[in-house]
Amino acid sequence: MSHGIGRRNATRGALACVTLAALALISACAPEPEPSATTPPSPSPSAPAPYDGPLTFVGDELSSFALTADEIAAVFPGAPPTGAVTDRLLQFSDGGGPEFTPAVCSWLIAEPSLWSVGARVVPWEGAEEGTSTGAQQMLQYPSEAHADAMMTRLQSTVEQCAQFDADGPGTFAAVIAPEAEGVRAFAGSLSADFAGNPWTAHHVFASVGNVLVHLWQPSPEEAGFDAEAAALLVRDRAVDARQSLIERLTGEPPQEEAAPDVGDPGTPWSEWAITSAAVGPLRLGESRDVVLAAVPGATVEDIGHGGHVRLRSADGGASLVLSFTEQGRLESVTAGIANIMGDEQPNGSALPSVEGVRIGAPLIDAVAALPEGTYVEVSSSGEYFYRWATRDGRVIDVRADRDSDDPDALISGVTVTDATLAPIPEG
Repeated sequence: MSHGIGRRNATRGALACVTLAALALISACAPEPEPSATTPPSPSPSAPAPYDGPLTFVGDELSSFALTADEIAAVFPGAPPTGAVTDRLLQFSDGGGPEFTPAVCSWLIAEPSLWSVGARVVPWEGAEEGTSTGAQQMLQYPSEAHADAMMTRLQSTVEQCAQFDADGPGTFAAVIAPEAEGVRAFAGSLSADFAGNPWTAHHVFASVGNVLVHLWQPSPEEAGFDAEAAALLVRDRAVDARQSLIERLTGEPPQEEAAPDVGDPGTPWSEWAITSAAVGPLRLGESRDVVLAAVPGATVEDIGHGGHVRLRSADGGASLVLSFTEQGRLESVTAGIANIMGDEQPNGSALPSVEGVRIGAPLIDAVAALPEGTYVEVSSSGEYFYRWATRDGRVIDVRADRDSDDPDALISGVTVTDATLAPIPEG
């Protein structure tokens, strides 16, 4: 008996040892519990707040408003084929024309590009020589306020110009699209007699931020234009362009431009820089007294019209043309040819430069230094210049002394302007 009990005890002892060993092994393999957190986890980076500043488009950003060739063909079934988006803007600017009643209806034959500071254009191609043809113009204005004022004036023609007189009876049958995300748009057909010279044209307008979009097509016999569909199409494209710009400026917020270093006013004018805000010590927007006092020893010659004066260096070797607003603020400064009375043949070596490029240098040098500008050709005067604009409405115009088809065109004058100081003319 005692021996059997001893064997059973020995067996139980062995099993206990095996069990303890197994438990120890399991315990060693099990993961240790994580210590309780004492600090909250770091939050993941949040997305930046959507950009909500001024909605101003510049340069190639205007191309986001362009319709495709197929879309334009659907809007204007009888129009010639369209080309690619270009940075060349043709203005006629010949003035004149019949007197309209109501007067606001004259805006239906005006060139809205005359108040723009930049443009991208979709031209029509393949039109017969000598025939009128349209285009899509995407126009950059100096500010949201300028574009809004122009669009308000144009949109008022829908109600006021259903019937008008312009040396004969006329009509404007138009449709206003519902506003969407701040975008306004309308379209219609203009028909007028113009003293026995009949004229018909279709127009489409849209506006958002500092941009006005204008499509038109002269169409004496064209049918198939759907004003409502055209207005909605251009409006929706502008909504897309607006959202695209907001996304871009959310990721890359515009930086405020630092005030230019004006240097020593007593240095030769040839050492001054032409920037979008100043020419040497002459800062745009400052009062006449402050501006003229900024250059000791210079003489002032009153040109006699339009708020222009000629500022001549103390040694007489260089001059600049200054233009002031009615309120006496400096609106623009021109080095070289200003296309006003008393222009003098410029000496580029004695005048300020823009980005190191001087008057007399090839125009293409200025284009390379100021990218994403607009080539502007004014048909009535033969004037040709390259226009570069900032997001806050300041403009540098670089004039050429030859026509646009000459690759060797040379710079004859440079003008810097604060275009936000210029009001839109009343209709």
